Amino acid sequence: MSRGKHLSLEEARKEGLLDQFAKEHPNEADTDLFDRLMKAMASGKTPEEPETSGDPASED
Repeated sequence: MSRGKHLSLEEARKEGLLDQFAKEHPNEADTDLFDRLMKAMASGKTPEEPETSGDPASED
């Protein structure tokens, strides 16, 4: 399998090279935000409905 400059995530996963992938792609994300998102996704609960004014939409 030919590679370009960096290892792709799919190649890393298939070939067991996730550590190498992580070194080539350093973390630049907001860790706290990511952790909250992952916990929300893993909880299995659906998000609450967004609050609305309760007024029917007016068509102008």
